Amino acid sequence: MSHRGELTERMLHLPLLLAERRHSQQELAQIFKVKVRTIRRDIDALSRYYPIVDERDGRAVMYRFSDDYRYHPPPLTPIELATLLLAQESIAATGLTALGSPFARYGRSLLAKVRSSLHPLVRDKLDALAAVFGSASVAAKDFAPHAILIDRLTQAAVERRCVRLRYYTLATDSVTERTVEPYAVYFDPDGATLKLIGYDHHRKKVIPFAIDHIRVLRETEETFQLPADFDLQSYLSANCFNGIHGEPITVRLRASGVTARVFAERLFHQSQHLVERTPRTSRQAETTTIEMHVAGGRGLLRFILSWGPDVEVLAPSDLRLEVTALYQQALERYARDGKT
Repeated sequence: MSHRGELTERMLHLPLLLAERRHSQQELAQIFKVKVRTIRRDIDALSRYYPIVDERDGRAVMYRFSDDYRYHPPPLTPIELATLLLAQESIAATGLTALGSPFARYGRSLLAKVRSSLHPLVRDKLDALAAVFGSASVAAKDFAPHAILIDRLTQAAVERRCVRLRYYTLATDSVTERTVEPYAVYFDPDGATLKLIGYDHHRKKVIPFAIDHIRVLRETEETFQLPADFDLQSYLSANCFNGIHGEPITVRLRASGVTARVFAERLFHQSQHLVERTPRTSRQAETTTIEMHVAGGRGLLRFILSWGPDVEVLAPSDLRLEVTALYQQALERYARDGKT
């Protein structure tokens, strides 16, 4: 971890430790593996925001919160704690706490603390549930080597400072210089990747950046204001579909046969609504027609093509033509390969 990352971790964890009980300078230095003077400097900085009292206990200097400041943990019920633990277990294979993520150790410590807080009878039942409850694992990139980069990006986003990137673009197979206003770092379940969302000064728009494609990062002294109306979840819902960024469009799709039943019961996007369902007859298969307002581009095309001949694009017309062209290219390739 970088020096900045270690400092950030100490400043986050010191108040939590003091909220539990008082600690000596020496004890805190041993916990964080730093010198006593480093702890003293950190406590001085935190004292500007927290009512921290220092007192003598023999030769030791002890730190604690003042008597009128107490940490009260939320009164979680056993079933709420169980829900938290099961949710954590379910994302452990693919999410932010996957082994390839720099956040993995925090996930493990969270699980340990939640388990220890449960009554033994509840814990035994929970262990039984965990044995039959889980999540499908997907291929994931190893982001552990990018821990320092993620820390620097996060810090720049918190401090609202622009960064300069040397960024590799997969589509063009080239590296370019970018000035970016970092808004948020988020986990994209498509391929289990970590991405940066930020305003690109070159393209004049908010776009995603794959963190493992950042070749060089340099913080600048230039600051920015986060748009008041920016919300990460709203942005992703409108501008990212099937893991790929694109301009929002309204698309109408008709599914046939078994896939029609899948489309009738599955929600692919929060904007999705049912347009029409037709029953199966002796002449034709049943159909389900849905409409969604989602990000267009490669992610949407990949979604449509993944259903093969069972899904037809009804609108917009240019998307229908694009899908038609892709199927024609595939047919030509298979025909060509069949002749060789």
